[in-house]
Amino acid sequence: MKKIGICLMVILSFVLVGSLAYDFRMSSRYSVVQFQPSDMTAAEIKEEFPEIAFSEKDHALHADVMALPELQAALAAEKETIFTREEGAALLEEYLMKGRELAEFSVSDGVSVVFRDADHRETAYTFDEGHLSKEISVYEKHPGRNWDCVAIYKNLNGNYDKVDGIPQWFSWRKLQVEA
Repeated sequence: MKKIGICLMVILSFVLVGSLAYDFRMSSRYSVVQFQPSDMTAAEIKEEFPEIAFSEKDHALHADVMALPELQAALAAEKETIFTREEGAALLEEYLMKGRELAEFSVSDGVSVVFRDADHRETAYTFDEGHLSKEISVYEKHPGRNWDCVAIYKNLNGNYDKVDGIPQWFSWRKLQVEA
């Protein structure tokens, strides 16, 4: 009787250790980030992340992009146009600095230009008639995990907003239950 109890305890210990190892692997390999709006004021956002404010270079990018003949043709055609990275890089080469690459250049309901830099930071611009928006996504590498988005800073015509990305540990179970 004593041997059966010890065997059951050993088996249960192996099952527990195995399930914990499986949970750790799943949460480290398939990370999930939950986004929550921040309660910061515009002044606090500008102070914490001054790069979100429009600079002269941002306004110059807006003017140069909107003046491109290829872009004007795409806007006149009134259909979605996605430039290849090579085409976009050739058109916007003066804005591609060392360690910065063009991730997207497209025309849909406006013009979208997305740059990615060496720090895994994405800067997305949206140009529309009279509107200029800038969105910067900040990523961090957590130990044993992929790159997670930890914050998104937004500037829409001078209106500032911040969204916090909170990594969810052991969240794959929530996804299975919700699905």
